[in-house]
Amino acid sequence: MNYRHLLLFALLVTFLAACRNRTGRMLIGKWRSVKVENRDKDNFFKSSRAFLDSMGVGNSDSVNFEIYGVTNIDSLRNELRAQYDSAYAAQLTIDTSSIFTFNSDSTVTFSFPGRSETGKWRLDNSGALVLDETNEMGQTEQLKVDIIFTNNDEMTLTFIRDLEEGVSDTSVVRFHREK
Repeated sequence: MNYRHLLLFALLVTFLAACRNRTGRMLIGKWRSVKVENRDKDNFFKSSRAFLDSMGVGNSDSVNFEIYGVTNIDSLRNELRAQYDSAYAAQLTIDTSSIFTFNSDSTVTFSFPGRSETGKWRLDNSGALVLDETNEMGQTEQLKVDIIFTNNDEMTLTFIRDLEEGVSDTSVVRFHREK
């Protein structure tokens, strides 16, 4: 490697380190989730609502009794819609009430409605956010999070959780800085 290549390499390493440090400093503070996009969760709620809207429609009372165990399908549908609405509202509350607090000592607190978790955070060499979180039962889990966008007031992160072999859950979460 000649002198010019060595200098370019050193400049590149310095630039990448500076960007990572800038991103790290920008993360410090309290962030509230404002929107969560999760295709599987969104499809579940959408298909559940479609099922409730169409269940028993066009069937005779005897067919509805055979399938659902009731002849008054409207009452059953209304009860199930109330349960659906409650579950959907609870999910929206979680989606917009979660707070992540990144501290300068590399600790992080995850506050969700009804529970809180703590852990450590760092940026890896690729600029991804690595979270080592400890849950209420003392178990530690490492999660690598892609930083899609960040500035002083907003950040968007992509969380990919492996559920089992070949199956993962992906959420894109938008945050606003708490003042």
